[in-house]
Amino acid sequence: MKLANALTKFAFSTGAILFAAAGVCRAQSAPPAANTIVKADTLAVHSEARRDSDVVQTLKKGDALITGLELKIGAEKWCSVRFPGQGRLGYVECDGLERTDKRPGDLALPADAPPSSAGVSVLGGAVVAGAIPLPRMHSSDESSGVWTKVQAAVVHDGILDGTKIAEYETAAAGGGAAAMNRAVLAHEAAAVFELQHRDSERAIEQFQAALPFAAKNPFYLFTTLIEIAYVHLVRSEYSAALDVLEQARQVKSGTAAVAQLSGWAYSGMNRLDDAIREWEAAQRISPDAHIAGLLEAARRDKSIEADARASESSHFVLHYQGSATPQLANDVLRTLEEHYRELQSDLHFTPPESIGVILYTQQSFRDVTHAADWMGALNDGRIRAPVQGLDSVTDSLSRMLKHELTHSFVRQMTVGRCPTWLQEGLAQWMEGRRSAANAASLVAAYDRGVMPSLKQLEGSWTGFSGPAAAVAYAWALAAVESVMARSGQSTVNRLLGDLGSASSTEEALREALQMGYTDFDRQTAEYLRETYSH
Repeated sequence: MKLANALTKFAFSTGAILFAAAGVCRAQSAPPAANTIVKADTLAVHSEARRDSDVVQTLKKGDALITGLELKIGAEKWCSVRFPGQGRLGYVECDGLERTDKRPGDLALPADAPPSSAGVSVLGGAVVAGAIPLPRMHSSDESSGVWTKVQAAVVHDGILDGTKIAEYETAAAGGGAAAMNRAVLAHEAAAVFELQHRDSERAIEQFQAALPFAAKNPFYLFTTLIEIAYVHLVRSEYSAALDVLEQARQVKSGTAAVAQLSGWAYSGMNRLDDAIREWEAAQRISPDAHIAGLLEAARRDKSIEADARASESSHFVLHYQGSATPQLANDVLRTLEEHYRELQSDLHFTPPESIGVILYTQQSFRDVTHAADWMGALNDGRIRAPVQGLDSVTDSLSRMLKHELTHSFVRQMTVGRCPTWLQEGLAQWMEGRRSAANAASLVAAYDRGVMPSLKQLEGSWTGFSGPAAAVAYAWALAAVESVMARSGQSTVNRLLGDLGSASSTEEALREALQMGYTDFDRQTAEYLRETYSH
């Protein structure tokens, strides 16, 4: 399974409701990843789904695309395509494309151990910035049922049987290959169980416990190391992941999996040259559309940063273009460090790695991010902000930086499992926004039944129009504000913590707030009515 949730789109009408939406212009989500790669040497993009229509562009082999609508017209099959983060290009003949939204297969099993079609959705399918899908293949002969037998013995009746794991370990003490393999599988079954229950810390412990038993089997050793590195990456523990990936590289060199994941780690550490090098190596070994999209974005960042200057502080790596002065860069770092300390105290969390920040001109920001017009900044793992015309940190820029920094904290706290409404509502709260200007309109919309439920605002907002985004931001802020007013920061922190273990956002709401979405929507409207109806 891929480490990705289907991005949910929700369109709603704002009617004649007017919102004081000044400043509602943030975004935390990156554009959807490519799912297709061009396999033909060249491929014509037509304005319509027919060969005699105008050719609007010519694609080349290896171009990474997002394929949408597929049309069959007679004997021809046409696909609607676009580049990640951009609007529709047009139509191409589908035969010239190769779908790549499936797991890469460079981890070949031994002949006596065919791969399983099963996999692990790490941490319940969290959406993590820069995440790369990776297979988790059972190291056993499926036809013999070894994996099924071991898993059933270790996990049954909804519990993890530690006694059975100990029995497998004892049997492996004699050093027999089959017994050693079963001990590895026992710990892997336990790790899968922990991941399914959102406990990544214990999952890593189980994978690490498998290593001594895997030591004499290169395949088991390699795949277990890959699994450990992968969980570290999902947790944004990039340095730890690189250490494990280097061990995997010593076991088996020249694999796409190690290069792909190393690129993810280096990108997370703001080491673009290293990330590009690893992803280029991965593409030479096993071309993949998802990696192609990440590589394209990294190269685009690198081209923008080629003439940029760099500066660092305790928790940030900053790149800034010529339009930003060294004084502004220093002020930005000082402001970010102040906000970092405040968020660290409020959220009781410390990110494990330095956070990347890029200051752009307005045009460069649009060129690089392809952000919607209503987005004033973006956080896709790095904080990206246009600062053209500024020579010091204004109040507005300071608020924006705290908003985006909140996204970095919350994403890592919840391992990417925080719904967008909570991310955006909390980020607005932390930057100092409140609902006074929008309260009356929000209550009126709720009373008329035209306000979207917070449940409908869990997924990505990047496809929203400006007015729809204004509604979403205002309602999200009101929801977080209502919790802060009635229960305080500790309850919000408990909700963020519960998101890491709950099977859904609504389950986390019930744990932290003792209510589901329907009641939460009602409470939010009641809070606005009671607080601002004077």
